[in-house]
Amino acid sequence: VIWQHKGDNVSDCWMQKNGRVLYADNCITEIDPETNKVTFFYQPKTRKGGGTYGCQPLENGNILIGENSTGKIYEIQRDGKVVFELQLPLYQVGNHHNLRMVRKLKNGNYLVCHSGKHLVREYTPKGKIVYEVEVNNIAFSASRLPNGNTLVGHIAQITEFSPGGKEVWRFTNKDILGLKINAICGVHVLPNGNLAVGVYAAYKHGAEAGLFEITREKKLVWCYSNPKSDRSMMSIQMLDQMGKPLAGALVR
Repeated sequence: VIWQHKGDNVSDCWMQKNGRVLYADNCITEIDPETNKVTFFYQPKTRKGGGTYGCQPLENGNILIGENSTGKIYEIQRDGKVVFELQLPLYQVGNHHNLRMVRKLKNGNYLVCHSGKHLVREYTPKGKIVYEVEVNNIAFSASRLPNGNTLVGHIAQITEFSPGGKEVWRFTNKDILGLKINAICGVHVLPNGNLAVGVYAAYKHGAEAGLFEITREKKLVWCYSNPKSDRSMMSIQMLDQMGKPLAGALVR
């Protein structure tokens, strides 16, 4: 372990180019690993059902926040000023599964996981739904791929959908013989096309995969397992040997 920082139940986490770490654990925190100084902090007014589970550092320096407790997404400046706000449909007021991952796309729209509804939707800034896919379990993470497809992590599997919503690829937690995988959550699409995957309740019911990497041919590259130390590693971002973000576009 090169560096660690105690948080709550961390569901989304980013290593940024400036070396700072941004994470969501009911609140949103940015910390400088060199000094352990908190450089940004956001606390939702209400945390019933769980405050914030999704965040994203934006190219303009702002931070995108998905607030589960209210079903809202915000863009917030580093000084705390809210520059964008969008109310999304709620699964249920105060429910634990209103929102999970949220991502701002290159076209300016927002890709949102409505976890309890088992839906992934793309919204315009005015709230119009322009894309929607339904999955068979909790919609935890979603990424827009360079080819225009959408990759969704939803507990029992990872599914890739075409722009028209057709399933074009899937990986299930039973596809690797001899490896018991519990709840698939965050997915990092690596430059070589492989997928690095984070797992919730990693060792429950005899499961043994905390983090793992697979090829698109569904072959296991590596698996990390440490039941004595780690329990849930929902978010994963692969780094280079210097601990920096990998070169190229970050798709996760």
